[in-house]
Amino acid sequence: MDAAAKIMIADPRLPQFRLQVPDTWIDGNNHMNACFYLAAVKDAAIAVHESWDYADAFRARTGETNFVLESQVVHLRELMLGDHLLVSARIAEMDDRRMRLVFEIFNETEAYLAALAQFIVVHIRFGPPPKTAAMPEDLRRSLEGVHAMHRQVAEPEGWRQLKTLDLARSMRGARA
Repeated sequence: MDAAAKIMIADPRLPQFRLQVPDTWIDGNNHMNACFYLAAVKDAAIAVHESWDYADAFRARTGETNFVLESQVVHLRELMLGDHLLVSARIAEMDDRRMRLVFEIFNETEAYLAALAQFIVVHIRFGPPPKTAAMPEDLRRSLEGVHAMHRQVAEPEGWRQLKTLDLARSMRGARA
């Protein structure tokens, strides 16, 4: 499919990133191995954190960051060697300490949603020892604005298969 003929597959209000499935991600079944779906969203996750001023510069300035508590992948359709992927990112839920980030992984070549990947992250203040903490007010307000815009985007296929924030459970793990 040439660039002029491509149909819109991801909502343009969400940040979008492109990559291609490399041969090192292909398994014996001749499709993308399940373990690489999280790798496929790594650069997108780093880029959105940078765009939110919640990455390396934030960590250096504040001594704070976020850690992943849980990850989940919902596989909808397979991906193959050389497929061009489009990854979109959104804040699905948040409170003053946690965010649920959802990444849609599209096969841009064939124009379908292949998978959803999500991370539940918690805000951390480095110690010793590192501890969960409320996000700084300016960061939280900024992220709430991003979250409000992302809530306007329709939920994709497979959305209901994703876990939502279980605040009590995720905090038990974060305080350990």
